[in-house]
Amino acid sequence: MRLMYDLHALDKTLLIESDQKINKAVLNKLAQTSKKITSLKIADTVISNDIKKAFKDPSYAIIFSPESINRKISLIMKNLIMPKPIISELKIIKKTMPYTYRHILVTAILATKISLDKQLKGKYDPIKIARLGLVHDIGKSRIPPEILQKPTPLTKSEHEVLKTHALIGYILLHYYCGKKHVLYDCASYEHHERLDGSGYPRHAKKINKYSQVIAVVDVFDALIAIRPYRKTAFSLRAALDLLLENVAQKKLNKQIVHLLISFARITKPNLKELRISQVKRDKPPTKNVYGKIAKG
Repeated sequence: MRLMYDLHALDKTLLIESDQKINKAVLNKLAQTSKKITSLKIADTVISNDIKKAFKDPSYAIIFSPESINRKISLIMKNLIMPKPIISELKIIKKTMPYTYRHILVTAILATKISLDKQLKGKYDPIKIARLGLVHDIGKSRIPPEILQKPTPLTKSEHEVLKTHALIGYILLHYYCGKKHVLYDCASYEHHERLDGSGYPRHAKKINKYSQVIAVVDVFDALIAIRPYRKTAFSLRAALDLLLENVAQKKLNKQIVHLLISFARITKPNLKELRISQVKRDKPPTKNVYGKIAKG
């Protein structure tokens, strides 16, 4: 694997040159060059207050209920201790890409909510999944803004650049976290992989269980939010229908998608009682260029 641009850390250190072949040996060596890691508790940063605001996103009025669970999620996230450079990267994303910053926080919150559901019988560690949610899109900070903010379909070459954000995040986390990168990097690297092997960057079919949760939430929030390439968001129903299509195509984790559907219903049915309609209930927004590649 190779990057299309030189990659620098926030401290200006050149991590990877654009023509450099990237493999495990290179990444492990990079992790060993990591400086002494200083960490911060989220509660001691501006991110803590932004998490409070994220719970009030109107798109999630039904999903982020009941309030008692929100308090548990908030406490988990505020008590997270993260390497200082990651906090700095998030602050930069907040300033330069506010919609991506919001997406990161909402993804972390919703993934944590999923991990706390009793029906999963402790399958996921809420602390770990909250941490992974906060770093899953960190690589977006190095993608040219003219690509991220383009209102029309990306060209094939632009799309290839965009796809490198998964690898970029993986590299940054090796450098920022040193030997502890394994606590942070799976979701950054795998959140665009799909269970049928159609994802990127490795076209992997065997995907970490935490990455599978982040993948579902990442797609869902991308659909129901306003984006530069789509002025109208998907309705809740249209977004869930698209996730169900992905489940039918064996791309996304069925249990996680069904759990998300139960969250989106006022009655909050458990998975055994959940009934899925076989009829599409809404249509995607018009003038939607999500996932489309420009010709030529």
